[in-house]
Amino acid sequence: MSSMPIRLPARNEKGFSVIELMVVVMIMALILAASLPALRRHTGSVTLVQASEGIAGTLRLARQRAVSTALPVVVVFNEEAGTYYLFQDSDGDGVLDAGETQAGPYDLPNGILFADIDLDGDDISFGATGSADESGNLVIVNRDNRAQRIIVNAPTGLVYVSDIFVYEEEG
Repeated sequence: MSSMPIRLPARNEKGFSVIELMVVVMIMALILAASLPALRRHTGSVTLVQASEGIAGTLRLARQRAVSTALPVVVVFNEEAGTYYLFQDSDGDGVLDAGETQAGPYDLPNGILFADIDLDGDDISFGATGSADESGNLVIVNRDNRAQRIIVNAPTGLVYVSDIFVYEEEG
């Protein structure tokens, strides 16, 4: 039996050294650290849009329910608590009474606040024709002072949502 010599691997092996791997990880960490503020702003804007569309959807639902049932539907906003709800106002007095159907309350997401509610009594009522009892708007704002305005047109009861803008408090 002849013995075969054992071959040792050559020094020019393929692969990465530990130092090369650490350099790549460091570069990736720096890129991630630089992109976090932009990612945080984007996430805040997405949450703002979702919140404004949720409020607009509730207002549109109230209008639709008022038309389909021929009974007034009221949407009430609580600025301090950051909540809103709607109810079918069977007796037309504008007050939630026992036996009247309520949906909500719905909470604004974390980091989103009501900045301005331009409605008489912080509520709006939709009638059987779909019209609202008043024109008005409300502004919600996120932590980066990005805001959206939700607008209700009284004669038609239509609800609009503005583009995102930078909110600057008046006064």
